[in-house]
Amino acid sequence: MGGTRMNETRQRILEAFERHVDSQGYSKTTLDEIARELKISKKTVYVHFDGKRDIYANIVARQARQMKMQLAASVALLPTYAARVESAVRSLLDVARDHIAWTGEDEWLREYEIAADAFRQANGELLRELVQGGMDAGEFRTGDASLVEKMVVAMIVEYLLLVNADPSYDRDIELLERIVGFIR
Repeated sequence: MGGTRMNETRQRILEAFERHVDSQGYSKTTLDEIARELKISKKTVYVHFDGKRDIYANIVARQARQMKMQLAASVALLPTYAARVESAVRSLLDVARDHIAWTGEDEWLREYEIAADAFRQANGELLRELVQGGMDAGEFRTGDASLVEKMVVAMIVEYLLLVNADPSYDRDIELLERIVGFIR
């Protein structure tokens, strides 16, 4: 029974934190607010999480896993692995641009520091699977799919840093062409 109650409390903390971040941003969300809303002590929050960054990292990891599953399903029926990679990257860019527009430059950078690992893990895994599939099918030259995945994710992340600094910067098509050219 104790484990179930612990999991319920943990889930309630995650949900409340996510609501607060959605409404006022990461930097303005406080653990005091979360504890007060849930009628628990701040100490209880720390029983479940190491702090604000840990809570947010858990939320982003869950969101990234969900996004990976949605992206994988949406690209699965495309005729080529190149089309799948291009569609997945285009979707990632669209989501990132929307998030940048919603949060603003400074807030996005604060969130980015926490979210980057979850993004790399979930989306990198999908890209690695697509690249490996393309290699196995003979569509892409053979090599180390993990290395290709890391390089493609690095290109995307660096590009998003440019977009964050100047949201009008739009070289998405060029980036997509270069990524597909790189993996072929």
